[in-house]
Amino acid sequence: MGQVKYRLAAESDLPAIIAFVDFWLAGRGLADQVSGSAHDYFVPAGRHLKYVTKYVTLIALVENCIVGWSVKTHKDVLIHLLVAGTFRHRGIGSALLERMDPQHIRSKMDQAAGNPAEFYADRGYVKSSTPLQGKNQNIEMFTKARDLGCSGCHAAAPSTCSRCAKARP
Repeated sequence: MGQVKYRLAAESDLPAIIAFVDFWLAGRGLADQVSGSAHDYFVPAGRHLKYVTKYVTLIALVENCIVGWSVKTHKDVLIHLLVAGTFRHRGIGSALLERMDPQHIRSKMDQAAGNPAEFYADRGYVKSSTPLQGKNQNIEMFTKARDLGCSGCHAAAPSTCSRCAKARP
């Protein structure tokens, strides 16, 4: 794998962003049985334009190909974080999250690609007391933990924190 580069997306990136998101989230990779592809969500092209022009959209690139994408609203809420299935477990998602540094995360929990709750908890976010959202009640809010020790990772199971090995309360 070449070096991963991170940068803010520009309008000129829209065709590549749309192709990337459609491949990984709208089921385009399923026909080729590509690991990590799913049929979870479709983002209309017009919404991508809004993301790039009104919100913070960060992309991760390897050899000028998008391998990661994240979007944060002007209200400091991360609404999308996606890493290509073939590039997962290499720290790209963690790097995108760290660079975006959102106060809140809005995330769909019943994704075919897996439930991201543990990923966020291990990186210092706790589930909010906000009621579940979405028409299927499958969207949860996470908030950046403060003053909980170990960046707040004591908020989720198992009984020992995977980040610092401290026993959870």
